[in-house]
Amino acid sequence: MTMGFISEGKTIEPLVPALFIFGDSLADAGNNNNLTTLAKANYLPYGRDFPGRIPTGRFSNGFNAMDFLSFKLGLPLIPIYADPNTKGENLLKGVNYASGASGIENYSGRISKCIPHLYECYVKGEVIPLKDQIQNFIKTTEEIFQTIGKEGANRLLSKAVFYIITAHNDWLNTYYSLLSPLPELYNEYEYRDNLISKLLKQVERLYSNGARNIVVAGLSAIGCIPSQLNKYNSNGSCIDFLNKVAIDYNKVLRLKLRELNNQLPDSTILFNNMYIPLYDAFHNPAAFGFKYVNQACCGIGKFGGFLICTPEYPVCRNEEDYMFWDAYHPTDKMLKQMVDLLWENGPPYSYPVSGKQAIQRIIRH
Repeated sequence: MTMGFISEGKTIEPLVPALFIFGDSLADAGNNNNLTTLAKANYLPYGRDFPGRIPTGRFSNGFNAMDFLSFKLGLPLIPIYADPNTKGENLLKGVNYASGASGIENYSGRISKCIPHLYECYVKGEVIPLKDQIQNFIKTTEEIFQTIGKEGANRLLSKAVFYIITAHNDWLNTYYSLLSPLPELYNEYEYRDNLISKLLKQVERLYSNGARNIVVAGLSAIGCIPSQLNKYNSNGSCIDFLNKVAIDYNKVLRLKLRELNNQLPDSTILFNNMYIPLYDAFHNPAAFGFKYVNQACCGIGKFGGFLICTPEYPVCRNEEDYMFWDAYHPTDKMLKQMVDLLWENGPPYSYPVSGKQAIQRIIRH
């Protein structure tokens, strides 16, 4: 799926100077490529619909959600932190620090599971947790100060957008992973509160280092993704208890972010509710232009939900018909519609205002 944002050759004046991105595989654009982990996507058929048919490390057939946001903001594709060329002036439009399989907890994604021949094997995973991603951002600020001076850097950071999309792996691949000890240590509410408390501390770290405009995404409809339909042997319907976890987590996170926004002077903190677009598309596919919503375009196992896509797995011919690209990740067609809805609409999609309205406030100030 190729988009007109870059192919039409139009010059768009950026609405904000930069976009800084943190999170998991929904945002990763290649930071995991050279890490020792199963969570990487730098091979075809990933990227088969990206310009040039390049598998960049995005967990998508084409663009990812943060690419579509950067287009909304009039920015180019944001460079990844792992690229050795991301330095000096190349930092000034923003940096993508996201790491596939990572989470809020430092240990989320450190162990990647597989089940060949019906027995479990564990492979040590090397990913970059949210805390370390923000530490990498702090290192970046030092170089930005050196590049454009303290006054220029402070102005850039105060007008830039900071986007965090995380916690999916903390729940699906950590708390609910096979043989996880966590349910014996915490009930779901205790674990939720622990995650949110640690996430808010990272938001405060960003604020302490110059960020003022911060967007935090909640959980998507995690009970509707092919990996979970496969895992829980669904009949094709969403897994209700997982969706209830997502709804509860999102509600508490949204309220806590509102409280934090009131405590931090000159801050604009948004909550993006990713749950609604995915849930609505699953239950009303025609409205979103899909034929298949519980089957991955690329994958094996029930609903194509076994692990992520590999070059050996069967892949559909027309991803435009599919909501999901692989066992965990939507197609870029779905991701674009999700970003559009969060950009154009306030509650219940984006709180307290739409993405567009938040950007207008930034511009005015």
